[in-house]
Amino acid sequence: MKRFIIPFICVCAILVVVLYLTGSAAYDRTMAEANRSLAVRAQSAADAVDRVLQSRMIQVFTFAALPTLRAFAASDDAERPARMALARAELQSMVDADPNVRAVGMVDTTGTVILSTDKTMLENWSDRVFVREALRGQIYASVPARDLGEVSQYYSAPVLNNAGDIAGGLVVRVAVQEMWDVLGDQFDVLLVDQNGVRISDHSAAPQNFVALAPPNVDVLNRALAEKQYGTEVTQIRFTNLTDLMTAVTRNQPQATYRDSKGQVVHAALARLKIFPWTVIVFANEEAMLAPARDIIWDQIKIAVVSAVVAASAILVTQYLSAPDENTK
Repeated sequence: MKRFIIPFICVCAILVVVLYLTGSAAYDRTMAEANRSLAVRAQSAADAVDRVLQSRMIQVFTFAALPTLRAFAASDDAERPARMALARAELQSMVDADPNVRAVGMVDTTGTVILSTDKTMLENWSDRVFVREALRGQIYASVPARDLGEVSQYYSAPVLNNAGDIAGGLVVRVAVQEMWDVLGDQFDVLLVDQNGVRISDHSAAPQNFVALAPPNVDVLNRALAEKQYGTEVTQIRFTNLTDLMTAVTRNQPQATYRDSKGQVVHAALARLKIFPWTVIVFANEEAMLAPARDIIWDQIKIAVVSAVVAASAILVTQYLSAPDENTK
């Protein structure tokens, strides 16, 4: 029997080495495929958000060029009342034609609301970024902002007079669901702005307006002073995902970090084309490696069966050869 023990041990050792190598290869292959899938999803989501933002910005720019609105913005205090009814009807038609549009307003060159379909008439919006950008001649889309009891986005565009000078700005407030719906019910996707603040989070415990990590105090104070996240957001809480925040800041395509439970998480990042916002698609490492574990478990079962068969063959061979040895 002893002469069969060494071959049997050798066979078992070979099986162990094969299992280790194939298992390691399976883990590497599974992780590579999972990371590629995350990257594809992140880029696809970023492209979809870009399209929504660009489409709405082009629409607002087109609205701002309407002759009725241009004439109203360019008129002086004496002429403006006579043009107000027609301009207001134009704005109201924009609201009535699109269920996602909550309100439309116009500001003069000082940032004061001179016409609106909601209750913001005569408010001074000069400190709001979307107004400043419009008065600088830019088309703009804001991050989600909580105002008037709901989360919205503001799209703005300059309104020009006949000489081509900026006479005011058009502001369209749109329900944020228009952008959020692009990401659907994917609980493993985040959208963060340039400050690392979550502006779209559909996870089981959403944390919109929560920063990934402690933000720069000066940047945060300026954002709050400018009401970037709305008049009803007066503070920004934060989590401790420093590694993920670093990846966002450096525009890295991938990141690995630990979540609040200490679990290893892999993420793919894709930055939007028109704004420095970043889509993050993430997955728990344990879940990512589940297919590899299934493969390895199947291989272990095959190896065990093979070892049992080999042992049985050795025993049968020994049994059959025993009479010959006795006769000798």
